[in-house]
Amino acid sequence: MTDDSIKKAAELLRQGATMLSDACPICGSPLFKLKNGDVICPVHGKVYIVKSDEEEKQVKKDIMLNSVEDFLVEGLYSTAKKIKEDPYDSETLVQVIRYLDAIERIRKLVPQHNS
Repeated sequence: MTDDSIKKAAELLRQGATMLSDACPICGSPLFKLKNGDVICPVHGKVYIVKSDEEEKQVKKDIMLNSVEDFLVEGLYSTAKKIKEDPYDSETLVQVIRYLDAIERIRKLVPQHNS
């Protein structure tokens, strides 16, 4: 562990995280469990611990869908700014509706974890 990762690990402990007996599969640093249940490596950030190939596939799918959702939210934000400029632009309004529909569909596919 580097000095920086040691400082991050100490900060995680101060914030109430629990050090786990598991190590990061990438760098070997100890992993920490936050109060919300997320597992964090002080070097790499959020880590997913899977117990089977099937669970790994589900985690990869959820990560990919969350990335697509982030992209759609950025697009929605960008398009919504255009409405401010011209609130009567029907094409822009249709784009906003399409973004909202796509975001809603993705959220039905990915289980939302409440912290």
